[in-house]
Amino acid sequence: MKQQIAYGLALSGGGARGASHIGVLKALDEAALKPSWIAGTSAGALAAGLYASGLEISEMEETVHYLSRWGKHYLDPQYKAMAALIPRLLSGRPLTLSGLLKGNRLQSYFCILTGGKKLDEALLPLVIPAVDLNTGDTVAFTNVENPEKMPHVQWEWEARLCEAMMASASFPAVFSPRRMGSRLLVDGGVAANLPVRLLKRAGAGPVLAVDVGNAYDPPRDDSLPEVVTHSFSIMSRRLKDCSSLGEAFLLTPPQPEGAGLLTFDTMEMSMKMAYSYTIKKLPSIRAALQTAGSYACSQ
Repeated sequence: MKQQIAYGLALSGGGARGASHIGVLKALDEAALKPSWIAGTSAGALAAGLYASGLEISEMEETVHYLSRWGKHYLDPQYKAMAALIPRLLSGRPLTLSGLLKGNRLQSYFCILTGGKKLDEALLPLVIPAVDLNTGDTVAFTNVENPEKMPHVQWEWEARLCEAMMASASFPAVFSPRRMGSRLLVDGGVAANLPVRLLKRAGAGPVLAVDVGNAYDPPRDDSLPEVVTHSFSIMSRRLKDCSSLGEAFLLTPPQPEGAGLLTFDTMEMSMKMAYSYTIKKLPSIRAALQTAGSYACSQ
């Protein structure tokens, strides 16, 4: 029997490319390398939340299969606000469009999948970051008691898993911000697209990170979603380049051509490619986690 390794898994944002996280989790599960802590931002928050809720890997695969076919039915455009955008802009009146999509249908779907569980009902230590536009701080949803303090980070324990997941995945300009009490929350990737540091401050040992937003492809056109998502991708890469995150090992699964924010049709291929990629990386992953774990224990 292979030795159990206690480690944290940090999952990045990346839109529909986040289906890769399910392929990674499947490969790790088959290799008896289940994470002891998990964190996720944006698309990574969706995968982390589903996993922490107790969903089986096979059920998560079925979710990817389902969304690849029917995901667009869960998009709820703000038709009224969009129709009023140009007249308001031309007349100088305040704009009312906070995002192209409301995000309510997707949140309801994830509430069903997670059984409406609250953060404190998650099955393993969890961190899901979003950003509060009212304060500029990261709001780190967690079930971990007494995480270490961090500058410009507010730890939050009161929310349903699905609420935290959707807040973290509310990509600016595409999805409307999520209102939670006095907070106005947007995508956690604005501040921490790969939440390694947050996970370590929550007590995780060595961290395996999965970055599905690492590769950069030029936009397919100059439409609003393409311009916004590619600008956001560049910003996220610059943030990551500015500092060392401290993961023990970094996975960067390859992506199918054209995979982007809402390309539901590419999700199955992203998942399959990530699974095959992770299988090949398993010896390196195990060695890196064992080495990092031994080093941490010797300090």
